[in-house]
Amino acid sequence: MTYAAVELYRTDTLTKFGSVGLTDLLTPVFEALLGRPLDGAEFHLTLLPIQDRTTLRGDPTLVNLRGSHGYLQVRIRHGSTVVYQHPHSVREIVGYPLQQLLGKSFPEEHEMGFGIIADGLAGLSLSRPTPANEGSIEIQARRRQPVFHLEEISEPPPSATAASLGAPEDDASGRVGVILTPEVRDQLLHDMELSREVEEGGFLVGRPYRDSEHPDRHLVLITAVLTAERTGASLLHFTFTGDSFVRVSETVAARRQSEKLVGWFHTHLFPATVEMGLSTIDLELHSSTFRRHWQIAGLINLHGDNRILRFYADQQGVIGPAPYRVQAA
Repeated sequence: MTYAAVELYRTDTLTKFGSVGLTDLLTPVFEALLGRPLDGAEFHLTLLPIQDRTTLRGDPTLVNLRGSHGYLQVRIRHGSTVVYQHPHSVREIVGYPLQQLLGKSFPEEHEMGFGIIADGLAGLSLSRPTPANEGSIEIQARRRQPVFHLEEISEPPPSATAASLGAPEDDASGRVGVILTPEVRDQLLHDMELSREVEEGGFLVGRPYRDSEHPDRHLVLITAVLTAERTGASLLHFTFTGDSFVRVSETVAARRQSEKLVGWFHTHLFPATVEMGLSTIDLELHSSTFRRHWQIAGLINLHGDNRILRFYADQQGVIGPAPYRVQAA
């Protein structure tokens, strides 16, 4: 985008009443995210044709009137260096800060809409949300449930200590601790070929254990890294398909080492910061796909020849950092 702004509308009449520069909204968002000033930085933005018409609740309620293009690929260049590139929903990085701004500037307005305008988007129409009739309710018919269903009941993981798994003790913070074999550490940090153009990823295989010294905690030993086949890796984000799960299940069974699918990993194509770990898209994928609380998400930030490796897991209802250690060689 060579020029971009956010136009503001009253949703009842689609009356335009103002606009805000898009980078004026985005700059403080990414300064907070990256923990650095972005004076003089260039934002390269690509609006992606992926639908997101979710209404932001609050005061005012806010809806993206161009919800047919609900995601932005963001690339930030500072001088000759790309300091950040990653996709985000328009709702996340435009809608939320805009809602805060409008709530302060127009407290009398309670239902508003916005639409990104830029060179080349003249043909992208606005779509007004269907108004809700006062006093009406929406009822969705329930689908008939099957009389019964089958669900695998897994046995609880065996117990172990970090020492028995060949790793040094830690402070036992969080509900999940991660242990890597030296081979897995080397593969993730050095040996695996990873693209600098699109996000890539795959599966983490190993064995979960109950921490016998801390009953509410699990230890996850990662014994293998398997790249995902038939994935939807793209400039938008890294995704899994049904085929990729089938293939990894077959591979794990063929290894005959009593392993389980303990999580997944993927890359981010920008430097690591304390503030920026898993993105909103990553969190949605993890929460919806990897349901066992001991299953983990690995994140590798790529910047030049450097790789930073971190892990995340369900830490008492919130996906947060999970410390990792490496087995003694």
